[in-house]
Amino acid sequence: MHPLISKSYPKLNIFLKIIGRRDDGFYLLSSRFVLAQGTLFDIISIESSSMGFVLEGAFGCDIESNTIYKAKCALQELARSEQCKRVDSHIADFVETLKVSVQKSIPEGAGLGGGSANAASFVHSVCALCEIELEREDYAFIARRCGADVMYFLQRDMSANVSGIGEEVTPFAEDLPEFEIYTPKLTCSTPAVYKAYRESIAHHDRTFSPLPEKWLSTPSVQLLRTHSLEELNDLYMSALLITPELDSVRTELGSGWFFSGSGSSFFRIKV
Repeated sequence: MHPLISKSYPKLNIFLKIIGRRDDGFYLLSSRFVLAQGTLFDIISIESSSMGFVLEGAFGCDIESNTIYKAKCALQELARSEQCKRVDSHIADFVETLKVSVQKSIPEGAGLGGGSANAASFVHSVCALCEIELEREDYAFIARRCGADVMYFLQRDMSANVSGIGEEVTPFAEDLPEFEIYTPKLTCSTPAVYKAYRESIAHHDRTFSPLPEKWLSTPSVQLLRTHSLEELNDLYMSALLITPELDSVRTELGSGWFFSGSGSSFFRIKV
């Protein structure tokens, strides 16, 4: 088997509004995800392994916490499920014969969804190797076990309005510009950012944000040209509380830059 090589690109959040909270504690969001197909990407190589499933890469977590490993387990569970007839049970054994090598360039803890992009690329590669096609319900099954953002990458949408906890993805047709991304040498822990946000809600320092309905039908470029960073991203102030250095980074970057997800990456339309 010749190595199958693919690229996984990061996503950017054009806007990210926290509109409520579920009974289980997860926050409900409304966001616009766009794929940043530029010079920043991870390279994933898949080939045969005689040593069982092997995952190589400069990851900041153990293998059981890695999204690619979770996607591998989800595919196996799907293949063994009697409810899914699109995935043959032999695929559960096939993925155990693969070596997956990831050349990481997308930084972790940067709000770019690098891990989710890697998981989706792995799933797409396995489907190509096995000549199978998954449906939306299969993607949802995998995303529930890997992380909500994985659903966006599995659907391969360039731009999409995303809601729920990230699992509800509606494609949005638009022409996207090229983006420039800057990631400082700062890591924003997503759990820590959400904890700070939760505390600000509890202390009545802020309230959940209603989403302006017209944003869902407004092109991303127009949103970026008519709104500020704080208006578009509800998590920026919480990220600033746990990583105050972000303020000086933003000042040095100047105007026209925005904040992706829970950070720490800033982005702008490339000039």
